[in-house]
Parts: sequence; C-alpha cells; structure tokens
Amino acid sequence: MTGFITKLPAVLAALGTMAFLEATPLSAQVAVVENPSLDRSRRYDDGARWGFVTDKTSRKVAVIDTFLSEGNPHIDTLEFQVIPQELAVSDVQDMIVYIDLETPVLYVYDLVNHEQWSMDLDMVPDAISFHENGATLAVGGENRVSFVEPLTRKHLQTAEDIRSPFTMNFDAGGYNLYITEHDTGNTHIWRAHDNNWTSLQMGDGGPVGEITLSPDARLALVAQESDNSVYIWDLFMDTEFSRYQMSAPVFRPYVSSDSMHVILTTDNGSGVVLDAWGGNVVREIETGEAPRVIRTGWLETIGVIETASQLNVFEIQSDKPVQSLPIAGPLNEVVVVSDSKTLFATQEGSSEVLVLNIRNGEPRMPIETGLNQPNHFAMGLTNTLCN
Repeated sequence: MTGFITKLPAVLAALGTMAFLEATPLSAQVAVVENPSLDRSRRYDDGARWGFVTDKTSRKVAVIDTFLSEGNPHIDTLEFQVIPQELAVSDVQDMIVYIDLETPVLYVYDLVNHEQWSMDLDMVPDAISFHENGATLAVGGENRVSFVEPLTRKHLQTAEDIRSPFTMNFDAGGYNLYITEHDTGNTHIWRAHDNNWTSLQMGDGGPVGEITLSPDARLALVAQESDNSVYIWDLFMDTEFSRYQMSAPVFRPYVSSDSMHVILTTDNGSGVVLDAWGGNVVREIETGEAPRVIRTGWLETIGVIETASQLNVFEIQSDKPVQSLPIAGPLNEVVVVSDSKTLFATQEGSSEVLVLNIRNGEPRMPIETGLNQPNHFAMGLTNTLCN
C-alpha cells in the first residue's frame, strides 16, 4: 500500500503526524466449513440469543442458546480456522471475526451460510472493534489502526503513527472511535460519518488505563496511574467533568448500561458508586479483593464485581451489605445478556459455563460445553455497553 491521501488536521499536531494509507484490496480465501457436527440448516442470526464459547486449547466453538433455561442449551459445536484469542460478533451482518495474536490475518465466520474466509492484513492485529453498523471493523496493531469491511473483504484505510500500546472503543452509536495511547493518555478520535479526526488529552499526560465510554456517549473515563485517580471528561460539554482520588490503583471504570451510575474499584477491594450526572457518591463498596470484572444488571439496579475467589453482588442505590458468592476459580469471560437478568461466565479449570440469576443472586444449572477449557463468551447483543 503506497501513497498518502490525507493527513490529520493541525489539532493532532501535539500527538505527532498521523498518515492515512491508500485503500487497497486485501486477499480473501473463501471456503465452506468442513464440520460434520454442524447442522447447516441452522441460522445463528439473533444476536441477543446465541452465545459463542471458544476453547483455549482447540479451534472448537460451542454454541449456547441463552433462551433455554432447561434442557441442554449447548446445541452445536463449530470449528474455526485457528484458536481465537480475540473475537467480535456482528449482529447486523451475522458473522464472527477473530484473530490469533500471532499472524497478520483477520478470520471471518458467516453465521448464516456457515462459510468462513480470511483477510490478510499489514500487521499482526491485537484488537478488533465493530462499528454500530456491523459492517465496518476497526483492527488495531503495532502503531496503526486499519478499517476493513469483513463481509465485502475490503480494506478501507489505515491510520498510522498511533503509539502502542493503545486500546480503541466505538461509542454506543458508532459515531466516534476513541483510540487511547496507554503511555500518554493521548486519544485520537475518528468521526465515522465524515472521516474527520480530532484529539483529546485524557489525564495529565502520563500512563492511563483503557478508556471507558458511557453508553449515552456523554462521558469518557480513564484510571490515571500516577496518583490513583479517575479522570472523567464530559464529551457533550467538551470539558473536564471531575476527578476522583482513590486509595489504591484503580481498576478500569465501569458505567451502567443506562448511563446513570459509575462504579470505581481499587486493587485493595474498596470502591464507590457515583451518580453519573451529579457526581456525588451513591454508596461505598468493600469486596476485600482486587476486582477482575465489573458488570450491572436487572435493569441496572444491581452491580456484580468478580474477584479471584467470589462474585460480589450488591444493590447500586442501597447500603445493604454486599452479597459474596464463592466461585471455584477465576472467570475468563463474564457477560450479562441483553435482558439484564442473567449472567454467563466461563471459568478457569471447568468445562462448564457458570450461569447466575442476577435478580436474586442465585446460581442456575451450569451448561456443559464439551470443551477442554472454555475461554471467551461472545454475543451479538449484551447488556455490557460501556466497555
């Protein structure tokens, strides 16, 4: 790929010169899946229903029907081209894309026609994120982000001179992609509808964690490493909203899917719930252990914090004690389905998927996947919007 077609506006000068490379076709090999266990008449085209569970040690992917509360929700097993290390589901175009973190290739599985193909990339990707339209995919790699259309096998453009390590997140409406450099907090913002680029400084210029965007696209939050604080920017008003000082290093901030509350937790097991509009503290939280995952559910009245040995369930706007549910081992992936009622999680050392009723904090019958070590649990639609 050669030839510069545009440059960033001057507003990005402080971040260094970024260049866009000319769009060129990428090679794509299409092949019908050879999988004798697959019911080829079945379509997995409901993003709120089907869960896809990957295996850490094989190319097998278990398909879970999250609508089935009884019987055997594990209804099928697919086989991918490589063992997926990261994956994303397009609910709009009914496909899964995945990467192995080792080769410069994007892999695609068609969930309706059960075909799969691959696209060669110009870097080894380590992050993927779908636009809200389900067609455009941002692919992050070493110091660059490429934009591709997996279904049409097209490469659109590549943005260079982004300093790794970085993470990238589309806002809930898909209007903007935020690319945050972890070492500096410099954030490149791509406005999708007109291909415009701007910038935002998150924090004081030192190392920060991954950016969190509220589902209403109003707030951007990062944990700042230098002073154990959380830096919050109001995107609507284009001004700093607040900073919160914490007692220890801060886990990635979490915003409930109704955008009403922010959950902040630290490595020493303490935390707070904030009102996302007023900024005041709603309640304090104590889990006794460092957080690994934060989720909310049951129409955003309940919070769930996973630590290495337990699930901590609490009411967001109540001072009732946190309910701690012991778990046999750390969880690999935690998903709250789109109806906000049920949590699914893969667990280290178990071939089953853990299932929790968020409304009453009671576990349901686990789901046997038939996999050696379930890893990721991916869906087209979930309750988890801000991350």
